[in-house]
Order: sequence, then C-alpha cells, then structure tokens
Amino acid sequence: MSIDVSVDLRDFHHFLGEKLATGEVEISPEEALDEWRLAHRSEQELADDVIAVREALDDMANGDVGKELAVFDQEFRQRHGLPPKP
Repeated sequence: MSIDVSVDLRDFHHFLGEKLATGEVEISPEEALDEWRLAHRSEQELADDVIAVREALDDMANGDVGKELAVFDQEFRQRHGLPPKP
C-alpha cells in the first residue's frame, strides 16, 4: 500500500470518527464517502472546475442563456431512462 493511500485511509477514518462523534449517523457509508471526496479533491479536479466555470462565463458573455430547468430535467430523464417528473 502506498503512503498516499495510507494517509487517505487514515484521514477518512478520522473524518468518519468525527461524523460519529457529532451524531451524524443519518447518512449512508456511500454518502459519507461522497462527502469526504468532495472535501478532498485533487488539484487537477479543482483546476478542471475552474476551467469549466470560466468557459461557462465566457459562453454567457457571448449570449448563451442556457436552458430552463424544466427543459433540462425532461431531457435528462429521457436520456437516462427515468420516469417523468410527477
């Protein structure tokens, strides 16, 4: 096991311990892992997000207004085989 993996596992273990100590037991293990990963993103992931936000701002400055949430939701549901919104 590499040192980085050992550090990540130790940090995650500490993170879980804090969650349990504060009574945050209403989340699933998967949700806890997702939360930890979001808080411990790599430099490359952060850089990619900055690039994406800049591109979106440039698009907006050039007149792109995007799409309404209802339209996006309908297209997303169709694309992923999800039932229509009630």
